[in-house]
Amino acid sequence: MNKKELTEALNFAIELSQKAGKLLLKYQKKLNSLKITVKDAQGVASKADIESENLIIEALEKKYPEHEVLAEEKAFKQFKGKKNMAAAYEHYASAEWCWVIDPLDGTNNYLNAFNYYGVCISLTHFGKPVLGLVFRPGTGELFYAIKGGGAKYVPSETGRVQSIFSGKGKLKLRDALLVTGFVSEKGVYFDKEFSFFKKIMKHCRGVRRTGSAALDLCYVASGVWDGFWETGLSPWDVAAAGIICQEAGVVVSDYKGREFDPFGKSIMAFRKPLYKQVSRLF
Repeated sequence: MNKKELTEALNFAIELSQKAGKLLLKYQKKLNSLKITVKDAQGVASKADIESENLIIEALEKKYPEHEVLAEEKAFKQFKGKKNMAAAYEHYASAEWCWVIDPLDGTNNYLNAFNYYGVCISLTHFGKPVLGLVFRPGTGELFYAIKGGGAKYVPSETGRVQSIFSGKGKLKLRDALLVTGFVSEKGVYFDKEFSFFKKIMKHCRGVRRTGSAALDLCYVASGVWDGFWETGLSPWDVAAAGIICQEAGVVVSDYKGREFDPFGKSIMAFRKPLYKQVSRLF
């Protein structure tokens, strides 16, 4: 796809995210009646997740029938739970073009009427994001980026487009406000993450845990947070927000400093002045 085609694809995806957002807002008005299901070691899903995902998938498959689509609820059903996700990731990471979708990032927040959740859509080319967007239905905020085109922020559906860049400036870790999350499963990995959480708390001004990796990353891109880290996430959690961070000048990698890979096992995204300071702690 050339730049014009990518721009058209992004605009189409933005429209879909806003339609899905309206659906989520409609269901949030009747939370008490929503059907909730428990996913294998991955928290919960609701009727809102499923219908939002179906809306996006159906539209993408109709417009781009030659593209693959990787979506959270669809993947768990298609590959019969978490145990087979490695095979799923390998398949989709090797696809020439693949749409990676999270219809509702921050389900627990959503189900508790906490307005911190988003709709995430990204397009990958052989596993590398070339465009991504995150839409926050409750506020109308939109973050998006195309590879090589910079990161953009729209305060609301009727707001003006703003360029965002948080890669410059002088900042010490002791003055930084960071954000993170923990793996869903309690056990060795959780203990390891929590141990690092306590370690980094000693070196920064504060750490927040807000429940939506996608929005966390977008607010790192816009400069609200100074950095984010987490392990155990899925491609649909980070593909869209990851490229937004990169285009905003944020340094994004895995815990070992390797190039950002949405199909990888970990992610750290920090403003450039902080990256080296934090990487020494991993």
